Amino acid sequence: MNKILFCWLFLVLSFLGIGQHTISVKHTYYTLEYDTVLKSPLLSYYVQTTKHAACNTKINRKTVASFHQDPLINPKYQVANDKQYLDNGEFDKGHLSPYSAFYFDLIAAKESMYYTNTAPQYSFFNEHHWERLEQYILKDLSPKNDSIFVYTGCLYGLSKMKEVPIPDYYYKIICYHQNIECWLAPNEPTTNTDYNHYIIQYDDLKKIILQYYPSLELPY
Repeated sequence: MNKILFCWLFLVLSFLGIGQHTISVKHTYYTLEYDTVLKSPLLSYYVQTTKHAACNTKINRKTVASFHQDPLINPKYQVANDKQYLDNGEFDKGHLSPYSAFYFDLIAAKESMYYTNTAPQYSFFNEHHWERLEQYILKDLSPKNDSIFVYTGCLYGLSKMKEVPIPDYYYKIICYHQNIECWLAPNEPTTNTDYNHYIIQYDDLKKIILQYYPSLELPY
């Protein structure tokens, strides 16, 4: 990573107060670190269990309420809605904690569909290598490793989709047994489908996160 670029970002973002006004919001199966100035999620995390991954009950997403506001966060801090995305067709509503990890239970499924658990994500990025990374955790790791701690976050710059901030990067950290695996991927149009292209060392990722959000208390 370009150290000069991140130093510049640190100064700009600190001046704007980004990442300095976070609240923790605990839902039934995941927790949000939500920025009330950005009006966007910084981090969403949960524990992926073998039991949940192996559950035969899979709630069909079509039968669950569409994306909607989060009842645990004041509406004045929520700006994302369907119209914002309809007017900007290149972005998906990118889950931080993915629906596929929560369709074992109706409450879990519905809570994963809060707009506060999403951010604008380029469609190919969301539907290919990021999706494959989520499936790697759900289908490859969780059958053999119980209690995988999964953290997914956004690093925001200055770009916006109307009122909704667009992340510069998405990152994911998983911790299980004595293992830590991390990925940092730019939120940009791409034809790459290999999530391993974005592997990063934990210490390097943590430094980058804290350059964006020096006051954020990291739970990992």
